[in-house]
Amino acid sequence: MENTEVSEKYVSPFEEAKTMNLPGAVNVLLSAANAAQRSGALSVRDSVLVAAAGEFLSDYVNSNIVTTG
Repeated sequence: MENTEVSEKYVSPFEEAKTMNLPGAVNVLLSAANAAQRSGALSVRDSVLVAAAGEFLSDYVNSNIVTTG
């Protein structure tokens, strides 16, 4: 077996944030909400509201994306 090195380029989160768009922002918020829910930081009520807000935002984003082709 060959020993190969895999190097990943580090990108500062501040640089990454400069290219933030609406779908990306929704994904970040949903990821943070999922992490909070997994850690037990959210009540059941909060989890339901976050899930509903996520669905609402996802539907909004998906209905407003203009595809070209």
